[in-house]
Amino acid sequence: MGACARSWFTSLWSQRCSAECGRGNRTRTTVCLMDHLTELPLDSCEGKRPPEVTSCDSGPCQNRLEWYTGPWGQCSAECGNGTQTRRVACVSDNNGHIEVVDHLKCSSLPQPVTAQTCRLKPCGVQWYVTEWSACSRSCNGGYRVREVRCLADITPSHRCDPSLTPESREECNTQPCVAEINPLCSDQYHNCMVVVQARLCVYPYYRNVCCAACSHAQKKQLKPQKHDL
Repeated sequence: MGACARSWFTSLWSQRCSAECGRGNRTRTTVCLMDHLTELPLDSCEGKRPPEVTSCDSGPCQNRLEWYTGPWGQCSAECGNGTQTRRVACVSDNNGHIEVVDHLKCSSLPQPVTAQTCRLKPCGVQWYVTEWSACSRSCNGGYRVREVRCLADITPSHRCDPSLTPESREECNTQPCVAEINPLCSDQYHNCMVVVQARLCVYPYYRNVCCAACSHAQKKQLKPQKHDL
């Protein structure tokens, strides 16, 4: 060889086949050198470039277990942080015959993740709200509240359109309260109005002997007051 000879040099083939069973590949690295020292672009060497991949066979696959992963699904959010998932299954490879088996059979193998965060684009400035609180009353009209924030992704901002501000308070449970009263009850005491005025209806005895009067008083108490409107 002359002083400017350019020659192909290859590393040794990898010792391990890429497949634990069945057919796989072994690889090596190829370089073009001048004077055995200077590396040149691969298209600078003369002659055919030596192959860098060769096939190998690790023997038949018999009841080999491995995890199968499907493609990632769509991101759950159109902007900002979301989540995407994929299907993971335990499969048995018996000399080319693939079968899905119970995932517990692959428990000794590291399981691929089934969910990951995703982010298609920033959301920019927009209004965010919390869930509504519980209603302040169960009937006759109450209210519930929620927090409203203007955020640029997760940073507080003052650039949201005020005309689009979500409601932070609204009415709820506007249906009238209905007392659970036995319509067949009647007063057994001659002066039940005194019982009502003395607020004795809270006691079971007076509530029974003055059933009608106590029921009527309860209905009046359930009517909405002016300060509730």
